[in-house]
Amino acid sequence: MMIPTLLLAACTATNVEGFAYSPLSLRPIVAGGPEATSTSIHMGKRKPSMKERRRQRAKKLPSATVDRGILNELPSVDTWEKTDASVGSKRESIPTSEVAEEDNAAITDEETSIDKETEETIAKASSLVQAQRKSVDCLTHVRKRVEESFPINEAAKGLAEKGYFVYDGFLSKAVDADSENEDAVFGDEMVSEMLSETSSMLANDKMQRDITRIADGEFVAQIVGGENYVLCPRITEYVVSITRHLPPLLNKEYDVIGAGDLPKLDSAASMGSLRLYDRKTKLGTLSFLANPEDAASDDSVSERPFGVVCGDSDGTENDSRRLTAMLYLSSKEWDSSNGGGLTMETDGQKVEAIRDRLVLLRSDTCSYRQEPWLGSDDSGLDQASCAIVHFIQG
Repeated sequence: MMIPTLLLAACTATNVEGFAYSPLSLRPIVAGGPEATSTSIHMGKRKPSMKERRRQRAKKLPSATVDRGILNELPSVDTWEKTDASVGSKRESIPTSEVAEEDNAAITDEETSIDKETEETIAKASSLVQAQRKSVDCLTHVRKRVEESFPINEAAKGLAEKGYFVYDGFLSKAVDADSENEDAVFGDEMVSEMLSETSSMLANDKMQRDITRIADGEFVAQIVGGENYVLCPRITEYVVSITRHLPPLLNKEYDVIGAGDLPKLDSAASMGSLRLYDRKTKLGTLSFLANPEDAASDDSVSERPFGVVCGDSDGTENDSRRLTAMLYLSSKEWDSSNGGGLTMETDGQKVEAIRDRLVLLRSDTCSYRQEPWLGSDDSGLDQASCAIVHFIQG
């Protein structure tokens, strides 16, 4: 067992061509001497690592010295005093409960504003829907009155024989004996609204003084619809509906009764107007034009002449109006003592201006006289009006 050990020691101590092991390095040995007398061949230098280069650079930098006096003057960490928060961080110092209350208040104000806007929008939409329904109901009511309750045969005969026809309760007359008829109640309310619309137009300067009758206290206005619909919606709907539905029925009835001389009417166009009487205006005008003793007297109003709607009965070729419908709008207490109405020249018939009375007369041939309005100082009797529709030749 000793032979291998000695042999290994001998091999390591003998100079042979090859590599000799040294604890410090490995280098090639050339045979011929203990340290190789010929040029030695060394291995290339190893490249230092990044960590080693950092260490070398650190050794070259001057060492930093710390002034311990400064550190000694600083208070210890557990004795630092709190300072005021900066402006940007002050909200963070507010208690959480107060922040929550502010946020909730802001949310509540915003929700309240939204709720108000929503309520206003809903109210406007509801009002618009109700107005549209009311308009449709009024148009329908007039149509039903013309088609279902108006005596079209009697009207055609009256126009053919006398040149006029009078019908009471056109909008508010009960269809049957029941005075609480729903249509009659609706029609009576419609008449009241129409009268109220004329008074409102006068109060808002939407009517013009009739200067041809300056002392009579009368005003006039045209019914044109469109943008002016809001001034008198019920009156406008009455004009539109009666224009659409009355002429076709009359034209048909003219053929039935053989009234060939009666002109056919247009159901697509008409001329609408209003005439309103205001007692206060009349008395005020008379106080300037008449003696003070006669200022409150109605006897100062002169009698008016007879005539036709188209003017001179011999010169109607250029006027297309052929039938005129007058619907009187007044209070339920209005009677003959309050004046107004018409007097027919042919038979001397007097037609009083009572509430919801419809008068049809031939515009080109029927001669009549409009009687002056009188009224009284009693409530509801100081104003009255008339909605006039002129049907034109078709």
